[in-house]
Amino acid sequence: MLTDCRGCSVSAEGAGEVQAYDAALQAFLNYENAAGAMVKQALAEHPDSVMTRVLRGAMLMMLESSALHPKVTALVDETVAGCRHANRREQQHLQALRAWAGGEVRAACAAWEQLLALDPRDLLALKLHHYTTFWTGRSHALLNTVNGVIDAWEPDVPGRDHVLGMRAFALNETGRYESAELLAREAVATNPEDLWSIHAVAHAIEMQSHPERGDAFFEQLLAERPDRWRSKNPFLGHIWWHAALFPWEAGHHDRVLDLYDNRLRPASTEFFLDIQNLSSLLTRLELSGVDVGDRWEKLGDHAVARIGDHVLAFTDVHCALTLARAGRSAELDRFVASLRDHATGHGHGPDADGPRAALAVSEALLASEAGDHGRAAAALLAMRHDLAPIGGSHAQRDLFDLLAVDEAVSAGRVDEAVAVLRARLVGRPNSVPARDRLDALLAAH
Repeated sequence: MLTDCRGCSVSAEGAGEVQAYDAALQAFLNYENAAGAMVKQALAEHPDSVMTRVLRGAMLMMLESSALHPKVTALVDETVAGCRHANRREQQHLQALRAWAGGEVRAACAAWEQLLALDPRDLLALKLHHYTTFWTGRSHALLNTVNGVIDAWEPDVPGRDHVLGMRAFALNETGRYESAELLAREAVATNPEDLWSIHAVAHAIEMQSHPERGDAFFEQLLAERPDRWRSKNPFLGHIWWHAALFPWEAGHHDRVLDLYDNRLRPASTEFFLDIQNLSSLLTRLELSGVDVGDRWEKLGDHAVARIGDHVLAFTDVHCALTLARAGRSAELDRFVASLRDHATGHGHGPDADGPRAALAVSEALLASEAGDHGRAAAALLAMRHDLAPIGGSHAQRDLFDLLAVDEAVSAGRVDEAVAVLRARLVGRPNSVPARDRLDALLAAH
């Protein structure tokens, strides 16, 4: 029986097929642009490679476009019909991929958890579970799953650095920031090419409210090798988003705009992460009193292009936010109507939690755009402790606390705005925007 480099069983015809899959998986985990081409080349040479087909399907799913879901389902059907040699592990992967493409994210996660119980070194299963669990906001599942396999990852097992990075991020999302930073830095030291581990360090520093240490971390990485990220895929934009949060928290708006214009905006596309990163950064700047000029215009076009393409709740709320901040009322109406149909179509099962929460936030943004700040404030203040189902991280969802403050002030609910800011400053005592806003409110009222 052949195995991959971590000892997981593979129904391959020879060692070359396994090596091609291992190399493609490593490029995928390191967020390399070349990963897609490597998968295509591996399939050209080994068209019946079940695990390479699974990896191909997962990469299509992670583009987060509903238009690709039928293609992934067809890939699974073709693999099941044509690759009858698939072993139990591979069949379970295909089952998980089919559920994911069918919108049954919890069922996919359950399948990956079963896989990991049998084979805790199945790195692809762990990564896909980690990814989808993150986007459904289930932080304890994020940590419990990686904790359940960590003992199987001795220091000499290839890919252990990725497991450490995932565990570090899960520790972040369960409030254990110091432990998260130590573990994430260990992962980065072992593999400085893994953007997820770099991202976990940034999260830990952000949540401990140390913007100067965040700046130093990124400066050190780039000083060591200025071109280190040239080969990375669009997830790199989210790394630059984290780099921009540190000067924003320190009140250095010119530096944030420089990063926006020269690192984030040049690569701006309809890709879901670009919309999330750019809209949330522009909103933070505007809430800090910065005139962002015409920067919403192109981003609004990208949001319009996603009307009807509802996959991630977190992207949905940022599309609604973009259209609201860009003043594109008609398109915002269309977007919210489309999202309402999508949320209704999900019924009342657990996979409907995200669409329902996204709809509630988007309707609040629609009310704000219509000038009904009382309704917007009431909704955002009421739901701000219950936004985990929209997915994303604590650092990302912090934006909706800031929006709640702004709407509360507009609605005359200043005491509640003050309470939210005071709570934020307990967790982020070095936040200049929060301190400035609180001081201004206290002075005025």
